[in-house]
Amino acid sequence: MSEMHLSNTLYGLYHTLVRLETQNLKDNKYCSNLTVNELNLIECIRSLTKGSEGPTISAIAAKLDITRPSTTVAVNKLENKGIATKTESKSDGRSVRVKLTAAGEKAYSAHHSFQNTLIKTAKQEMSEEEYRSLRESLCKLQDFLDNKTGPDDNM
Repeated sequence: MSEMHLSNTLYGLYHTLVRLETQNLKDNKYCSNLTVNELNLIECIRSLTKGSEGPTISAIAAKLDITRPSTTVAVNKLENKGIATKTESKSDGRSVRVKLTAAGEKAYSAHHSFQNTLIKTAKQEMSEEEYRSLRESLCKLQDFLDNKTGPDDNM
């Protein structure tokens, strides 16, 4: 497989996954008005929530590698949809904490369930060796990409 073919395959894979999740969750009452990017933001908020206090806007921005203003806009959209709430931090009155509402938790569960089902279904189409190899290769690719800072970073 040539590098261009691999690049096209990765690009197509991403768009196919987005399309599949969008189609699959359009009938879910907690996800029907959410984009895949919003579902990923919900997943990020959930992963950063510790105990009863949600993450700060800065923590979310850092994890998603986007600016704080962009994060604030995205969180405000979730708040307007009843998916998340913002409150003043109990430990630092200058920062805002984000928590998922009950509807946000249900949207997270639907998103997580879709991903698990997709992986289980794909795994059934592969041998154990193929699945292990795919998992290891994707992890290596993710590690490689995580360590790149831009297009001129020796690519």
